[in-house]
Amino acid sequence: LTALSTSAPPSSSASNSAYLSCPDHRHPHLIDLGLPSGTKWACCNVGADNPEAYGEYYAWGETQTKKIYNQSTYLYLKNGSYQNIGNDITGTQYDVAHVKWGGSWVMPSLDQIKELIEHCIYQWTTVNGVKGGKFISKKNSASIFLPAEGYRLNDSIFSVGQVGNYRSSALNPPYSGSAYNLYFSNSKYANWGGLGHYLGYTVRPVSR
Repeated sequence: LTALSTSAPPSSSASNSAYLSCPDHRHPHLIDLGLPSGTKWACCNVGADNPEAYGEYYAWGETQTKKIYNQSTYLYLKNGSYQNIGNDITGTQYDVAHVKWGGSWVMPSLDQIKELIEHCIYQWTTVNGVKGGKFISKKNSASIFLPAEGYRLNDSIFSVGQVGNYRSSALNPPYSGSAYNLYFSNSKYANWGGLGHYLGYTVRPVSR
């Protein structure tokens, strides 16, 4: 498995220039995919020091990693009921991208995930020995690589190298214990759907 990063906060910031691909090793960088909203995607995950590293895994709304990921350890499940921490946690104290990286970095919204899927070509690929999904802009050919990091349940990691699941800031309204995510695998397409709050998934920040 790609090692989890325990490095210091990012050396670059969202105020820096945007690029079509990483210009150097001082991650993270803003990658300009030419999206209609102007959203820029980070080149790597929260807790990762390069685009191929999985980074750290988080339950939805939590900002610290832990050894065990299940319902009993989830902070916002009390007496069998999920607490309401908001329908969209972008930029709040529950937004791990904003808490960890600061500046204008935040977790992607559902609309931003849909925009990424709609305006990019998705490819399942391998980069430096790591399997994952590449999203290539239809407008300017810029791209980002998201490793297929799998997910954490209890004290184990599952589906590494097979599935990519990336958290959004948005609650899945019909289900109080589910939030939207970006999903992809070795199929020919990427999609979005709901994920359980208490499972551990990675986060790819965005900025404007």
